[in-house]
Amino acid sequence: MSTHTKPFSEQDAIITMIQGVAPLFQAFLECSNALQQHAKTMFAVFRDPEATDEDRYLAAATLADILYPNTHEGDKLLGLDLATAEQIAKTHHPEARAVLDQMDAEEATFAARLEKAMAARNITQTELARRIGVGQPAIANLLNRECRPQKRTVARLAEALDMAPTELWP
Repeated sequence: MSTHTKPFSEQDAIITMIQGVAPLFQAFLECSNALQQHAKTMFAVFRDPEATDEDRYLAAATLADILYPNTHEGDKLLGLDLATAEQIAKTHHPEARAVLDQMDAEEATFAARLEKAMAARNITQTELARRIGVGQPAIANLLNRECRPQKRTVARLAEALDMAPTELWP
């Protein structure tokens, strides 16, 4: 005689549910402490009664990246490359399109202003890189808009070019 207090079908449902959650929990445990903290923040979105469906979708996508990192198109690197991620965001989220277009315009203005300031001062990429303590490829990446500068980088560039940061960054 069985000593189960719940009907078999309810126990079966509980076991099935736990089996479904177990890989997720295992993936969480395998993350670094920093990633676990970020994952906890994303899980909180699902409990937030004011979160929208889009908030939950973005949280789920972030959790997927945290817990189940993938290589993208066989390149052996984790996740999507930035240009691909931006293209996906522009296609699927109108709000993201506007923000990304604004960021693109800021980066174009910055690159043009940086190039003009360097030319006016007859400063090469190599010299500017030396002045701010980076390699020449970092300056080339800024000029080619391959990366977005941090605030402190804009400040260091402005100082090296003897100008105000607002003259570089729009």
